Amino acid sequence: MSSAFPRFSLFTFHVSLPPSPFVLCVFKFENSAIRKFENFFQSSISNQPSTISSVRAAAILHPYTKDKVLEPFRDPRVNIFRGNDLEHGDLPHVALVFGGDGSVHRLLGPLAGSETPLLIVPTGSGNDFAHAVGIRSVADSVRAWQRYLDRGDNVHSIDLGVLSALEDVTAQLDRSGTPVPGETFASEDGSFPKPESRLGPTIMRQHLHHLYEQVREERQIYFCCIAGVGLDAEANARANRMSSWMRGNGGYIVSALRALWSHTPSEVNVEWWNQREDTSGSFDDTPALLVAFGNAPNYGNGMRMLPRARLDDGLLDLCFVRSVPKLKVLALFHTIFSGNHLGIREVEYQQVTRLRVAPTEPMPIYADGEYCGATPVDVSVFPGALRLILP
Repeated sequence: MSSAFPRFSLFTFHVSLPPSPFVLCVFKFENSAIRKFENFFQSSISNQPSTISSVRAAAILHPYTKDKVLEPFRDPRVNIFRGNDLEHGDLPHVALVFGGDGSVHRLLGPLAGSETPLLIVPTGSGNDFAHAVGIRSVADSVRAWQRYLDRGDNVHSIDLGVLSALEDVTAQLDRSGTPVPGETFASEDGSFPKPESRLGPTIMRQHLHHLYEQVREERQIYFCCIAGVGLDAEANARANRMSSWMRGNGGYIVSALRALWSHTPSEVNVEWWNQREDTSGSFDDTPALLVAFGNAPNYGNGMRMLPRARLDDGLLDLCFVRSVPKLKVLALFHTIFSGNHLGIREVEYQQVTRLRVAPTEPMPIYADGEYCGATPVDVSVFPGALRLILP
């Protein structure tokens, strides 16, 4: 193939006699050196990457997390940098999130519908979504990352749930009036950790206010795991005030049992539609212990609230639990870990493409363990919205 660059000779020979061996040697050296230089230059400026070496990867983690957690993921083929958010208009080639369900939840807005794949590194107190996609440890994430860099054949698309028409998306505030979306940015008592410098909390405050302003403008919130109202939302609120260690070691169960004693079932009107089967139905003004809906089977560190849910079937699973005597809830509480609660008379289960939750009084909504606003709310599914790097 002819070169795109002209060959400039370093020497000019005007020779009438046959060339000597010395001249032939110079010509041979000159042509070889130029060819090597051209090959190097061409490969350096090429914008057609033949390997993964041009990938720009964003590692999303808590502002105070040390860089050492990134070491297993560093690779000479990748430019990896850290941050605590993603911007819609400036997405990296790939994103790595270090945390739990809440950390994933906060990245869904920019990533939904984009080409940027996400790798989950399960370092949070609640990692049900990571477990649902087959990532149960940091070692699993490292293996998935290496496979992605080596072969790139382990990117899969899953569905996301969409909350819209929210009545209120005001953040829960800490004592200083700063929005606290959940465990990623909050300390153990629910407030921000003591800053290393005055700049730290300022940056986080601006980031969180920006996040909620963005939600107000879009009027949509994406979720990847399970959302709900009622008892489970109240349990979420209690669990988010616990320490990170407690949340990861049975805190949600403790919170649910505590919430049960103070919780009063509210009348809830739920309408649902399944456009695939052309069916619809409703639960009209029925006192409900809880209403849960989502795309993954588990939440609360292993509770199989939606045991038939699949991440890529284009459907949302809906579990409507009517008012149940508290002693009966305690007696049957263990069934939620196996999914056998679907056999209880007060439990209704449907697979839907859309639903609307409208209690007689506004109720808080939690999704992926995060506070998302208040009812009424429309819920739909966004098929194939999120690209994931899997083991």
